[in-house]
Parts: sequence; structure tokens; C-alpha cells
Amino acid sequence: MSAPPTPDWLADFQHRFGAVLREPLDRATGTLTARVVRYAPDAVREIRDAANASAAARLAVYNRQYWFRLFSVLQTAYPLTTHLLGAWRFNAYAQAFLNAHPPRTWTLDDVPEGFDDALPALLGDDPARALLTDAARLDAHWRVLFHAPDVTPFRPGAAEAARLPDSRLVLSPRVRLWCERHALLALRPQLRADRETPHAAPPAHAAPAWFALLAEPHGIRAVPLEPREGALLTLLARHPVRDALAQLEAETPAAERAALPAQTQRWLAQSVARGFWVGLADTPPNPTLTE
Repeated sequence: MSAPPTPDWLADFQHRFGAVLREPLDRATGTLTARVVRYAPDAVREIRDAANASAAARLAVYNRQYWFRLFSVLQTAYPLTTHLLGAWRFNAYAQAFLNAHPPRTWTLDDVPEGFDDALPALLGDDPARALLTDAARLDAHWRVLFHAPDVTPFRPGAAEAARLPDSRLVLSPRVRLWCERHALLALRPQLRADRETPHAAPPAHAAPAWFALLAEPHGIRAVPLEPREGALLTLLARHPVRDALAQLEAETPAAERAALPAQTQRWLAQSVARGFWVGLADTPPNPTLTE
């Protein structure tokens, strides 16, 4: 039995009330303030004045709480980004993102989706744009891994071994490959409760550092990888094995190629033993799985 249609008067009221809730807060005074003058008059008329507050002031309470709740959700989902920016600046980017991508599902878990993709454009020519973009991507990986489903690791048999050269390895949803230019992973355990004061930028690595991020029963673990190992695993997740190995060889200096076959065999065996893969595929990969 289907639910009866929503009465027109109720749908109209929900539309007007929703517009009030979504009215962006004013930042001009250094305090997040509801802009009651921008509320639609017909929405205000729906609400009665109280003894100690006007109808517009009563609506402003809901307007502020709507935004404060969403800011809290995004700050929780992107802790590194929040601490590096400071909550005040982070909320400015969060509000711009939510204006363009308002929540459209019943669960708050979906609200942060896509913020890391939108942040680079919001940052513009900020000198710390690369660092903040990396921080947001790492936060997004952490968030996805936290909710990753249980899967059966790939244990290739004879049939799979025959297919391997012309197939692409499918990265487990419980694994992300991560290459960082700054010590962001080391910063995560150091985050303070205070989100208002921007945290100092972490030091830069002498060379990009590779890790496999693994969702495990008691949390997320970062496994250090050798630089060429990280490059190989990324290529294997994006291309058929034969093509991945050829590309890695082409990118390796000639003086180091003699050792490459033994290294790639070891790295591939380790990745299978660690449960990095869930199978073979002939289709293109999901580009969000690797960096």
C-alpha cells in the first residue's frame, strides 16, 4: 500500500521552511549570524511571535542550528583539513560546498560526500592548496575505510594465474594506496581537541612517501611501502598486469632494471599475502581507490 500524496499546503510549507534553514549564515562580523532580513516574508508569517522573541528570531534559531550541525559533521569527517585551516576558515569552505551541494538524503553520513573533490576549486590560489588538498583526500580515504565492508581476499589458483597477465587486479575496498608529500599520517595522532587555532603545517618529506592504508578490526593501519612498490601497486590497480609491469620498467632508471623482476615478484606476492586484492577484472578501475 503506497503512502498518500503530500498535501499541497504541507509541501509548500516545507519548501519555505527549508529555504529559511538553508539561508547561509553571515560571517562579516566574525561571528556566524543568521540573516533574518533575507527570510521570505511568507515563511515568517507562518510562525507566531513568542513573548520574548519575534517569529524571525525563532526561525533564526533553527537556521543557525542547521548550519552548526552540518559544520560539525564535516569537521568530524575531515579532521586533518579542519585543523590545518582552523574551524573558522574550514566552515567558510564547508558553507560554500553545502550551498552548491545541499544534503538530499535522510542520513548525515552522506553530507561530507564530495567535499574533498570540491575543495581545490574553493581554495583557488591559496599557497597551501596542495597540502590542504592532500589532507582532504587523506581524510576522505579514512572515512571510506572506516565504513569498508568485509571482503574475501584474493587467493589466486591455477585458473587465475593463467588470466593474470591480461587482467587487472581489483583493489580491496578495505585498502587505499596513499602517496604523501607532507607528513600528514604522522600528524593525525597529534590532533588537539581545539579546532579553532590552525595547526602548523607538517614537515615535507625529502621524497614522496608511500603507504597502504588498511581497514582492520581495531582501526586503520598505515603500512609503509617502498616508493617503487607503491607505484607498482597503483599501476596494477589501474592497468592489466602485463601493461603495469611494462610501464613500471619504462619509468625505472636503466641502472636499476636488473633488480626489478625480483622486486616486482616480491611486492606482488606480499600484496596478495596482505589481502590487498579481491579478484581480477577486465573493466576500468574506480579512480578514487588510489592516489
